[in-house]
Amino acid sequence: MMTMELQRRLAMGFQISKPYLFLTLNELALSVFLVLVESLASSGISTLVIVVYEHVLATIVLSLLAFFFEKNKRPPITFKILCYAFFMGLLQVTLCQMLLTMALQYISSTYESIALNMVPTITFVLALIFHQEKLRFRSINGQAKIWGLGISLGGALALVLWKGPVVVKAMLSISFDATGDSVLGWILTIVGVIATSFWNILVRHVIQIYPAEISLTAMMSFFGTIQTAIVAAFVVSSSAWELQWDGGLVLTTLLLGGIAVTGLSYYVMTWSIGIKGPVFSTSFNPLLVLFSFLLNTFVLGSSAHLGSIVGAMLVIVGLYLLLWAKTNAVEKKDMDVGDSTCSPLIQP
Repeated sequence: MMTMELQRRLAMGFQISKPYLFLTLNELALSVFLVLVESLASSGISTLVIVVYEHVLATIVLSLLAFFFEKNKRPPITFKILCYAFFMGLLQVTLCQMLLTMALQYISSTYESIALNMVPTITFVLALIFHQEKLRFRSINGQAKIWGLGISLGGALALVLWKGPVVVKAMLSISFDATGDSVLGWILTIVGVIATSFWNILVRHVIQIYPAEISLTAMMSFFGTIQTAIVAAFVVSSSAWELQWDGGLVLTTLLLGGIAVTGLSYYVMTWSIGIKGPVFSTSFNPLLVLFSFLLNTFVLGSSAHLGSIVGAMLVIVGLYLLLWAKTNAVEKKDMDVGDSTCSPLIQP
């Protein structure tokens, strides 16, 4: 009897903790993938080829997920939806993931993970521009959003412009730090972050027209794969397509990127948003900074500078201020709707 009760409590505890566990593992997988790509880039392997092969696997995984989970609810595919999927693939795969992967040749994955935490902030600014969000300057929520935007921007500027002294020295004698022109790396990263922010704005509109998220993402991944393959065909030499497996590191990176990061990650995010909402899912983004910092410092042996630590803290504080303001605004709106709905029933 006690055993059955214990099993019931364990099962209930697992159900409650599943969103926390899966979202944490999702950020960990992404941070490991970024570090692996950074290591491969430093060894001379073409990052463009990695993106192409990774998205071939991702397209297969997403297509299988769409077949099993959206078989009965998938609307008919029209030419308009195909055009949307093509443009979404251009933003999310060709401009975002391809450029972010190439940027790892010039900046570390820790810096890139901090930049990725700017996506919600930039998306909010774009939503203001396209009138998908409202900003009331005199309200508490409006002030929190303004301060959140300002603090995040200050953190990003500190990250780019101020390196600062070494806080944590390299733990290993061999370092896999990205080398090259860091300015070019930041340009690629900024364009990639802006592209995925535009994608976030577009996907809100497209999902209303075509409410089959996994199928839509599979088509987006398919078109993105073709686009990146065309770009790589002009940029990369033919010999670079024959990957040196490097003790299984390349294969591990491709499988992790194609199956977990690009494929299953989207399903986890979609499921968690349905269970807990988008704000809860976004609040796990700063774990990417933490995991990337730990992996870079204690596994790859990179040094941590004060500028990156201060910049990361400011970006995260600004992000949580923005998320708090949005959550508070949504709760207030729901209460207002509830009051207006119930008021005729309680009035005499």
